[in-house]
Amino acid sequence: MVSVGTYVVGALSLVAVGLSIGFSAFRLRQRLLPVWGGPPARLVESVTALALLIWLGELLGTFGLFYAWSLIGASLLMAILAATLLPAGGAAGSAHLPRVLSRGEGGTAGGPRSVLDPPPPTPPADGAPWLWVITVGVIGLVVAHWGLTTKDALDRGIFNFDSLWYHMPFAVDMAKSHSTTGLHYTETVFTNWFYPQNSELLHAIGILLTQRDTLSLFLNFAFLAIAFLAAWCIGRPYGRGHLTVVAAAIVLECHTLVVREPGAAKNDLVAAALLLAAVAILINAHVRPSPRANSTWAIAAAGLAVGLAVGTKSTAVAMAFALTVAVIALAPAGRRWAAAGWWLIPALLGGGYWYLRNLVVAGNPLPQATSIGPISLPHPERLQEGRPDFSIVHYATDTGVWRHYFTPGLHEAFGVLWPLVIAAAIAGGVLALTRGRNGVLRWMGAVALFGMLAYLFTPLSAAGAEGAPTGFAINIRYAIPALLLGLTLLPLAFKRLDGWREWTFLGALLAVLVITNRADAILRDPDRAFALALAAALVLLPAGIIWAGRLVVPGKRILPVGGADLGDHPEEQPHRRGGGTRSVTGPAGLITLALAVIVLGYPLQRHYLRDRFALGSEIPGMNLEAAYAWARDKSDARIGIVGTTAGFLQYGFYGTDLSNDVFYLGERGPHGAFNAIPTCSAFRTAVNDADLEFLVTAPFLNFLSPSAPIASPEARWLHDDPAATPIIRSGPVTVWKLHGKLAPSSCGPANGPLRQIPDTPAG
Repeated sequence: MVSVGTYVVGALSLVAVGLSIGFSAFRLRQRLLPVWGGPPARLVESVTALALLIWLGELLGTFGLFYAWSLIGASLLMAILAATLLPAGGAAGSAHLPRVLSRGEGGTAGGPRSVLDPPPPTPPADGAPWLWVITVGVIGLVVAHWGLTTKDALDRGIFNFDSLWYHMPFAVDMAKSHSTTGLHYTETVFTNWFYPQNSELLHAIGILLTQRDTLSLFLNFAFLAIAFLAAWCIGRPYGRGHLTVVAAAIVLECHTLVVREPGAAKNDLVAAALLLAAVAILINAHVRPSPRANSTWAIAAAGLAVGLAVGTKSTAVAMAFALTVAVIALAPAGRRWAAAGWWLIPALLGGGYWYLRNLVVAGNPLPQATSIGPISLPHPERLQEGRPDFSIVHYATDTGVWRHYFTPGLHEAFGVLWPLVIAAAIAGGVLALTRGRNGVLRWMGAVALFGMLAYLFTPLSAAGAEGAPTGFAINIRYAIPALLLGLTLLPLAFKRLDGWREWTFLGALLAVLVITNRADAILRDPDRAFALALAAALVLLPAGIIWAGRLVVPGKRILPVGGADLGDHPEEQPHRRGGGTRSVTGPAGLITLALAVIVLGYPLQRHYLRDRFALGSEIPGMNLEAAYAWARDKSDARIGIVGTTAGFLQYGFYGTDLSNDVFYLGERGPHGAFNAIPTCSAFRTAVNDADLEFLVTAPFLNFLSPSAPIASPEARWLHDDPAATPIIRSGPVTVWKLHGKLAPSSCGPANGPLRQIPDTPAG
């Protein structure tokens, strides 16, 4: 457990780093994009803050200085430099710049607005407050649905497979090693130590500052907020922000995300939200050209968002490429090289760190790519394979696979209306491409369609044995960024969407959202109280506080909702209706709410740590529950694991306080290879070299049939050595206590060389 004092120190550390990074990001945006305000400015600041935090982590980690004290000190120093070198008032000094970037075209309640248009001089259209209520309600609905999965993780522990396999082990390894340059080998089947790790670095920062992983259960809610903010900003210049938010919610609440992203360290939404943010920034920058300096910095901000996405998941590369082409094509003829530079340099800074590390270690920035046509690329050789990595195109004409795997998988992911959801996303891309009212919308439609097409060719999108792509349903997540963009663009594809047309379209979106994602589960689930409380704390109360804060004094007038935006730039205030000053209700209320969340966080964390990976949690399965429960109370132990089942589910062995050192035993090879140890004597030597206290042996995980694991020989290699004593047995899983050095020379005939590397059968 964590004492009150330790919890308070961790909370204060988070506040110090968060406020310092946020202030620095605000000052940078204020200086470089002074005429941006409202939600687009908040979006740029969010992307900038993420980049600053990741850059600090990478810089400190490169030199082995990734400690809590150094991160806090560097964050505070950055804020001081921002206050000194980027003084307030940059926006005021740019009063000579055009204030209106775009008047938009068409629109609905309150009229279209651009990055920084003055508010409309007339009252909002009828129904505008209801549109705001519906928008906030939809966001609250999605957060509540995510809350159900989060509560499950709070009650039992992180249970997502990939999070237990490598997301959280990578994060803990960074926090414990104080470095970001090393490779953490998790098992001997895949090469995920070469994956980009922006999101894992963020989880590592949370662990570093709080000494526990509780924050990791909620981190993805920040990216859910970024996704919704980006969706609003995409529709905002055209007066359709409420429609684009509801359209995006259809994907953000889909089963594929709801059961994997909340309460876990999965990063599919992280990449999707950052790609959507890049699109939103580009749309707001291109609706009408702003002054050159501002338009180039906007391109840089969008490029930074794309770089952060690629630095999170390599599957974002396809859409990043399409966006690069779009940016260059949208630039004026004489400015295309300049636009490419303003785009690519921030993109490389946002995501290039991990690919540069791979290039140094393996001679290939993306070692999973073993060849380009007939040209072989440097890559690690693998002795073991998990499952064939077929793409969807491989089964394009196989009606049996479509009937038995693809159709059920799509139904599970997007509900009973999945054909409508997929068709609407495609239609959004096609209509934006063919009927978009301006060039930027047409290009964004092309980007969405390219992303969908690239998904069909993505390796592992139909993973599994020939004719049995069992990994299809799980890996539909690779299509999320493109589907999210396509659906978000759909409301912008119609030039006339006012009056009854608007309400009809909104009603249709709401119906699809509720029906296909079974939103009624929130009211029936036993954890509904927590889910609704979470939605209230994260969405409804902040929205209500901000609404109250928009009262002006004197007169207590509420500012327009349909045309105005929350958080518009301060220099807009003299133009507000009523001529009063802004009430302090909003800031004071938000600060009070934040303090309440911090106070309530302590008993919530105690509940989580008390039950995390307990024996009755049924996590992680595959006969490892007893070993997980054993490791809960271990501290500062050196634990080795062998057999890929233990490797794929290794996170629980770090213990409740995350202080255990966990090693997967294998043989390193050229280009960052890491393979199974094939002989008894070599295995015993590796155990001795690792200086272990405990060793966990498990079978080889059969991906094609998890209930039928394949025998792995390490337990057999240990059973006759007196220095190894089994202390826990659960099926094929054994925990061994090591009393001294094993005897490599004592391997008898029964412990002879491994004749065949364990491998998943091809059929």
